[in-house]
Amino acid sequence: MIEQFLRFDISLFSIMLLTMILFLMRLRKETVGVSTLLFKRIVWINILMLILEIFSWQFDHLPGRLNYYLNYGTNMIFAWSMPLITTAWATYVDFKIFGDTQRLKRRLYYLPIMIINTVLIGINFFVPVIFSVDQMNVYSREPLMWLIIILNSGVLIYISALAYKHRREIQREVVFSILLFVVVPSIAAGLQVMIFGAFIMWPTMAVIVVITYIFNETVSTSHDYITGLYSRIRVDQYIERLIVDRQSFGVMMIDLNDFKKINDIHGHRAGDKTLAEFGKRLQEVFGKEKIVARYGGDEFIIVSKVLTTEQFEDYMTRLKSVMGDLVGYSIGYHDTNLCNQVTYEDVVNCADSKMYIHKASFKNTDK
Repeated sequence: MIEQFLRFDISLFSIMLLTMILFLMRLRKETVGVSTLLFKRIVWINILMLILEIFSWQFDHLPGRLNYYLNYGTNMIFAWSMPLITTAWATYVDFKIFGDTQRLKRRLYYLPIMIINTVLIGINFFVPVIFSVDQMNVYSREPLMWLIIILNSGVLIYISALAYKHRREIQREVVFSILLFVVVPSIAAGLQVMIFGAFIMWPTMAVIVVITYIFNETVSTSHDYITGLYSRIRVDQYIERLIVDRQSFGVMMIDLNDFKKINDIHGHRAGDKTLAEFGKRLQEVFGKEKIVARYGGDEFIIVSKVLTTEQFEDYMTRLKSVMGDLVGYSIGYHDTNLCNQVTYEDVVNCADSKMYIHKASFKNTDK
């Protein structure tokens, strides 16, 4: 019994890890959106594959007709199920990029690879093209097993290229998790093919699934989901720390003009893309040395310990050049060097008030 456990200990611990993720998602009572449902499907399929892999080896080499049927049957289910994780992952990533269920339906949720695999499994009943189990109850891979691997790799390469093409429209965390999912398990799969009897591919996949959950499915308190900028919580903490340390700093509030029209005319998806692109261009202007955050809605905030009034004018020129005709915006700036007593409310409200004065000047000009 101990020997069996030690043989599959990594797979068993991986199952426990994935089960904990499912339990955590249930415990947190997360909103069951399409993304969450698709991710849960990945977790369940990974658990299934880990279990099937254990059983596919459990009956191998054992004498007796019953063990032969159990060996053949579990390997048949295992071979048929292999593309499931690929189709589930491709569907999940596609939705992360486009957020469109109708698009997924048109692409049959990337299931054509499963159809091809099902046909090959059917052929394998009569001619062993994927795997075989001989009279000694010994499992062996057959040449067309490589075809399944190539088909799965093709789907992963396609979805990776798709993510790279739209990398400016999605979060960096999504791109990072895609890279991990393609590269790391592929290396593990290659090693498992070369080292017959090794159990590393599906446990490796489980680790990547956990990393994906951390990056993509948990709600970050440090970064905004749409823009990837710092969140309001993070910038609030930073301002309060500067005040406690009695450090002088500058705060810039930026609000997009007539942003509601973008949502009303082009839809919220277009609005989100505008926010993401605006945030990206803000980072180009202010760089990593400034705290750039989405304050809420269509409001952004920039905080810097070295942002003086003189530098503010220079940044305005650069900002106007980088933004181009993306969207109109209004700006308010407050320098704490100009006041003796500073509170969080004073700083933010002052910058906010100046921003709305700037916005009002646009409206008066339009009239």
